Amino acid sequence: MMTKTNDTLSFRVSAGLKNLIGRDLISDKYIAVFELVKNSYDAGASKVEISYLVSDEGAGKIIISDNGSGMTYNDIIQKWLFVAYSEKKPQNRSKSTYREEIKREVAGAKGVGRFSCDRLGASLQLITKTKKEIQAHVVDVNWSRFELDDTKEFIEIPVDYSKINQLPSGFSNGTTLIVTDLRETWDRDALLKLKRSLMKLISPDADKGELPFDIKMVVPSEKETDEKLLEDYKKDKKKGENSKKKINPDRDIVNGKIKNDIFEKLNIKTTNIEVNISEDGRSITSTLSDRGKYIFTVKEKNRKYGLLKNIHISVFYLNQSAKVNFTRQMGGVTPKNYGSVFIYKNGFRINPYGEPGQDFFGIDQRKAQGWKRFLGTREIMGRISIKGDNEQFVETTSRAHGFIQTPAVDMLAELFVEKVLKVLEKYVVHLINWGEPLKSNHNHIISPEEIGNEIVSQFITSINTDDILSVECNPEILNSDTLVKEPDSITSSLKKLESVAEKTQDEGLLKLAQNVKKRTEAILSDNIKLEEDNAAKEKELEQVRQESEVRKKQVYFLSGAANQNVTNLLGGFHTVYTLTDAIKGNINFLREELSKGKAANEETILMVIGEIYQANEKAHKLSDLAIHGNQTLKQDGSNSIYDFIRQYIDADLAIKGIEYLLTPDDGGFNCKFDASSIGVILDNISSNSIKAGATKLYISLRETQKYVEITFADNGIGLDKDIDIDMLFEWGVSNNFSKKGFGIGLYHIKQLVEEMKGTVTIDTTYRDGFRLVVKLRR
Repeated sequence: MMTKTNDTLSFRVSAGLKNLIGRDLISDKYIAVFELVKNSYDAGASKVEISYLVSDEGAGKIIISDNGSGMTYNDIIQKWLFVAYSEKKPQNRSKSTYREEIKREVAGAKGVGRFSCDRLGASLQLITKTKKEIQAHVVDVNWSRFELDDTKEFIEIPVDYSKINQLPSGFSNGTTLIVTDLRETWDRDALLKLKRSLMKLISPDADKGELPFDIKMVVPSEKETDEKLLEDYKKDKKKGENSKKKINPDRDIVNGKIKNDIFEKLNIKTTNIEVNISEDGRSITSTLSDRGKYIFTVKEKNRKYGLLKNIHISVFYLNQSAKVNFTRQMGGVTPKNYGSVFIYKNGFRINPYGEPGQDFFGIDQRKAQGWKRFLGTREIMGRISIKGDNEQFVETTSRAHGFIQTPAVDMLAELFVEKVLKVLEKYVVHLINWGEPLKSNHNHIISPEEIGNEIVSQFITSINTDDILSVECNPEILNSDTLVKEPDSITSSLKKLESVAEKTQDEGLLKLAQNVKKRTEAILSDNIKLEEDNAAKEKELEQVRQESEVRKKQVYFLSGAANQNVTNLLGGFHTVYTLTDAIKGNINFLREELSKGKAANEETILMVIGEIYQANEKAHKLSDLAIHGNQTLKQDGSNSIYDFIRQYIDADLAIKGIEYLLTPDDGGFNCKFDASSIGVILDNISSNSIKAGATKLYISLRETQKYVEITFADNGIGLDKDIDIDMLFEWGVSNNFSKKGFGIGLYHIKQLVEEMKGTVTIDTTYRDGFRLVVKLRR
């Protein structure tokens, strides 16, 4: 038998191809839904409805309906059934019958998104109709047929076709996908995860100047639970309290319209930088704002990032206050668990960028090299939006691994670090001190107006003069009276500042350049001696003022403490301090000895010693505050419990051996409290935490109508699961007996809190250590 030569051969395609481009390729059911929603968007739909229905027998089905352009019979034959063909690819768009009518850039162009249906269920019914047609086309696909025999060719597997009078969705045109024989169950948690993922799916930029695009979820079986949660939420809101279950109506209710919860929608005022590369890629525009105040905009030539065009970046810095506000508005979801910098292409999110733990730009690795100088993924949140054809940014076929690595992708990472991250760091770290209260003055946070000259010197003058196309500044920033304190800094930047001002002819910059020049001349003239004398006198006056405040604080802390014998202690605090320290040691020894015996009156003796111990602790703490505390404590609000705890920790009065993490807040937190009692309570809590192996003690506060609520939470071993919670507040009961705990800490805490007309409870739901909640009357 002879073998043919010089012949042509051809590939054959097995029915097994279906799995390779369907279920095996798209391994995540949520991404499968994303792909189908993308198809609706690319078909020009303004509405998409995702339904999950359960029959009486318990069988579920997923229905995805849109009001897009729909398909004709020829579209179904020549496009939908044509594997890997996509009219969304640039070379095929001219052949499209409807693409010209849709003013959108496409979100997908692979030609395999339709096989996402196979990932969701074994059976699919496609119903589609164009606006001009009278009847709708129906295609029934049983994916199992492709799995029976791999020796059969793909084209040999039949699909059924028929017609019906109208779309089941009620839309006049569009496509409906009905997926049955589902491969996985969809419980409430899965449906909520789908909704929350869809909230991140569409960029806020997606519908700017284009058609709107609304996604709605309809799940009848979850309506009753939704309504109950909403009812509880509204009741709590009406009372002016946070929801007991910490829900966010947009995220924790299954049914309803899906709203994008990207950072801007939450209206949290913090530092924001926006960087735009023009549609032609020739210029880069950077805009900085801080806490709702616009600062400046610089437009420059794009010399380094030639592969990038039509890109918008918006990133927010999350200081502690912004994190707290974010978590509150998101129903308890922290920024760390939400994500960081998401990437969108033509309005749709590219997975997995931005997910917790994903660090595409190497931000956290960089932060590890200088954590006090650099920002990490936990301190920033935002998005990168890429628009247009831009074939340099192509998703991997698996859809869960981001972009295929190209020079443009690498260039995007470089742009982000140089033009976004480093600029934000320069402002946040070096100019506004992380946007937190200053250590030297806990009530002061640096505002943009205070550092107007530094902003210009740091940013506008750092760009090559030849590259600057335009500069705009907020007049309020430029006209501030703030002056740069280092003359060397002014001298080095003055020449470039004048050059930029002359080049742009910006009035604000010209005026600022003149002011800075005058200031430089003044510093370098004989007037500098006069300024130094004034500064010395000012410092002297400030010292006198501080000494006066210290004396005032001493009177406050002593008279404010709820102890009837305070006035008798004024003459001899050093003696009291020494005696109480010795008594404390003796009582500890006596208490330990008594706890070993079984004397008949042991309980009475222990109770008496408890009262002595409590009085001794208060006197000891009062002495401690008087001798060591008042020289450094700077308490502005006489009844501010937050200020007192903050100062108590900063003045090194708190017990050593554990890190105190006090969440800053803008609240007043004014209530009636005994300074010495609060000191004893904090010491007892931290002592117990250290015994439980904790390294951190988290302290946070919130206000209700009647109370200031203080929460203390540690990362120790937590409570023994068999312990009786109610008994922990009794004398002599300890959760840490093996660690030399004698069961007096919580007992005394309760006594002291009740003396201040408050309450104390243990949070039994806390699983990461031990959490105690103290409520004091306002």
